[in-house]
Amino acid sequence: MVQTFERDARTVWVMPRDEQMLVWFKIVRIANVQSVRWVLGALNSQPAPVSVRRAQAWCARMETAGMIDRAQLGGPGGSLVWATYQGTGIGKPNLYRQTTRHEVAVTAASARYAAAGYAWQRDERTRWSAGHLADGVALAPGWAELIEVELTPKRLPRYVSIFTAFRHRFRDGDMTAITYLCNAESARTVRDALHTLPAGREIADRVTVHEVYDRAGLWTGDALPDWLLIAADRASRR
Repeated sequence: MVQTFERDARTVWVMPRDEQMLVWFKIVRIANVQSVRWVLGALNSQPAPVSVRRAQAWCARMETAGMIDRAQLGGPGGSLVWATYQGTGIGKPNLYRQTTRHEVAVTAASARYAAAGYAWQRDERTRWSAGHLADGVALAPGWAELIEVELTPKRLPRYVSIFTAFRHRFRDGDMTAITYLCNAESARTVRDALHTLPAGREIADRVTVHEVYDRAGLWTGDALPDWLLIAADRASRR
């Protein structure tokens, strides 16, 4: 459905594609402009981002319509963007929480997976009462891939409980695979935990670890990594 909004003598058209973007924002809550580029590209059926200029133009148009808001906090990755209550029925996120960097990094993963043809949802429940919730779930027909965004290494006992929870979820058929998306330091820690902990070795053959973030927690570059394209092709063939 096409909606129109009158703002300062201007008519802003909210198209079905804009509504799809707002549905995505309702899931991820907060993004930077780079992630907006990727999801706009995905909605164009392209495995690549639109230009920064087009993403900024979309943000400006939706901001005029009252559907999104944005703030430039001076950090890397461009402005932070979120949907307003008018756009999604959800209030403004706290931009200054310690977890905001992690949330923006998760959104960057969601955007790349969208460009690769996956659907994305939050990991909201497990059958096992002591289960661990992942940062997101990438979905394809017959495929549910848990995504963990790891910017800060955890202590080994914590990995024991997480890997044990994942083992139960594999047993219960909740998921197909697990992917850890890390910076260099976290990738080393996760790989070490998978190979040295008994709980890690039990699931290691179904877990992949990729270094995609820099030290600031940014996923840069305008091309999908080969492993994601291969994974998307594998999932589509199931």
